[in-house]
Amino acid sequence: MVDYQRVKRLFDCIAAAFGLLLCSGLIAVTALLVLIFHGLPVLFAQERVTKDGRVFHLRKFRSMRPFDPSRGWTSDETRLTGFGRLLRATSLDELPELWNVLVGDMSIIGPRPLTTDYLQLYTPQQARRHEVRGGLSGLAQVSGRNALSWDEKFDLDVEYVDSLSLMTDLRVSLRTVGTVLGRQGVEVDEVATTESFGGSLRSELVIFEPVSRTHELTEWAVRTVGGAPIGRCAMLRIDEVHRIVRIEPTQEGRGTLTGQPVVYAEVLRLLINRARGANADLALCPIPSVGSAAAAYAAAGFRTVPPELEASISAALTRHTQQQPEDEGFLYCDLYPDEATNENLRLAS
Repeated sequence: MVDYQRVKRLFDCIAAAFGLLLCSGLIAVTALLVLIFHGLPVLFAQERVTKDGRVFHLRKFRSMRPFDPSRGWTSDETRLTGFGRLLRATSLDELPELWNVLVGDMSIIGPRPLTTDYLQLYTPQQARRHEVRGGLSGLAQVSGRNALSWDEKFDLDVEYVDSLSLMTDLRVSLRTVGTVLGRQGVEVDEVATTESFGGSLRSELVIFEPVSRTHELTEWAVRTVGGAPIGRCAMLRIDEVHRIVRIEPTQEGRGTLTGQPVVYAEVLRLLINRARGANADLALCPIPSVGSAAAAYAAAGFRTVPPELEASISAALTRHTQQQPEDEGFLYCDLYPDEATNENLRLAS
């Protein structure tokens, strides 16, 4: 693998240089159109993670309007323009990444480099995707793109790492052409962007089965892997950053959760990961009245709302439910607690 990675880097440099030269006119025209439709800046830059956990600035053409609450541009749906959809569907927004390939941040083929937010959420197996450089396209992108779950994407990323070879890269390259021309898997269920990765949704203990889903409310029927019903879980969207999560166990399910704390913890883990995947920053839950439930929520990271957050949480609940937090009582969970800087992450220009 080491020998091929050296050859692969040479191929990447040649391909990126040739691509930049060949597509220079297209890049210039696309930049002009982005300027006309979206204004300055033309490029979108974001920290991403590549081989060995190195952080670099990935550059793409902007496909969204700037964040502007005064104009109602606050969500992906309102910020993504028709021209932006075209850029994404044709993958023209990815052209500036050829520069990232040329300077060594990325490869032509490899797992897509993702944001630093996800580093604390990977399982050890999923983290193996960083054993190679991130790529413009990868095995996951030609096997379903956004139509795949995050767990499925990461399975394919690790499969690519384990099968890294010239033939693998050639096969993925050929399939990439077909995927781009066919505009496959760019958007899912007419949603502007795929859901974020909130942590693995796989479990050896419980199964979440979708029951209903609207813009504001998502519900699941939950059972153990052995088939014993637990009850329902729900996630209610309050605003851009707050989600209320609930576990509504059946009588039998209450006994299961009380008698098997590990199952209770697993249900909460999967519910929190779903809230994080819905791009929430804070999860709220009614204060549990049963001692064993309170312990489970505390272990999952739920705490009493601190004074500095009381006003914002109260305002969010009042706007959405006409209800004050003290009417029912809520705990909160910070879905992205501050983490110590990883000394292994090195910033690349």
